Amino acid sequence: MPEPPPTADVSTALVTGGSAGLGQVIAATFADAGYRVVLVGRSSERLDAAKQQLDTQPGRDIVTLAGDVGVREDCDRIASTIEDQFGRLDVLVNCVGTSDRGLAGELTADRLHELIDQNVVTTLLCCQAFAPLLESSRGSIVNIGSLAGKVGARYLGGYNAAKHALAGLTQQLRLEWRDKGIHVALVSPGPIRRDDAGTRYRDRTDATLPASASAPGGGTKVKGLPAATVARAVLACAQKRRTDVILPGYLRLLIVLGNAFPRLGDWLLLKFTS
Repeated sequence: MPEPPPTADVSTALVTGGSAGLGQVIAATFADAGYRVVLVGRSSERLDAAKQQLDTQPGRDIVTLAGDVGVREDCDRIASTIEDQFGRLDVLVNCVGTSDRGLAGELTADRLHELIDQNVVTTLLCCQAFAPLLESSRGSIVNIGSLAGKVGARYLGGYNAAKHALAGLTQQLRLEWRDKGIHVALVSPGPIRRDDAGTRYRDRTDATLPASASAPGGGTKVKGLPAATVARAVLACAQKRRTDVILPGYLRLLIVLGNAFPRLGDWLLLKFTS
């Protein structure tokens, strides 16, 4: 028998960067919570592979849409497709982003532009394109930040600057769109456990930097977070309309103290990085 057409009464969540890594785990978490999940990425092949993997669990409703969220026309096309096919969007999770390794004193303008485009501009374009649908549903936007958006950790090249910009954009949109009923939140996790932890950035780390710089978080002495822990926090953030979540939670106090007392903050950062 043919599958019944999608119904507009099913809550819909869109996850950018959902074809792999943390984005895929977030997609699975929302699907298990009863959401129809739309995965968005540039590669149709990777999206199909992710859908096949996610569909191994029964009851999940996974849809894929290929597009480049760094291009406004693609974002608008995806928004129109979602409106036509499903009639609603309740949650937007912006999980596209790229980390970096290096010294800020040697950062090139071109590399900084790349990191801003990948971590900030993609989020801005998605928020703008999907805002009308989210206003209709009084939905939530959850942007995936980083502890690097709260402090200036060493050896992360232009990543700190990009994630600080994302944090500012998130708060500004939250204030601007509050009266529209759109909730805009930021989840800022520390290093996330990965199979390639410690080797992912080895080829991109300058030989003048300590070997620990290629490790998660640029060598930060914070225990890696399970991706599932971060995904559950994203789900709770969307459903309970939390504004700013830091993981692990105990670091919030240290960040507050560091911002209030910058010399103490510098001392703490030096202690927490190799």
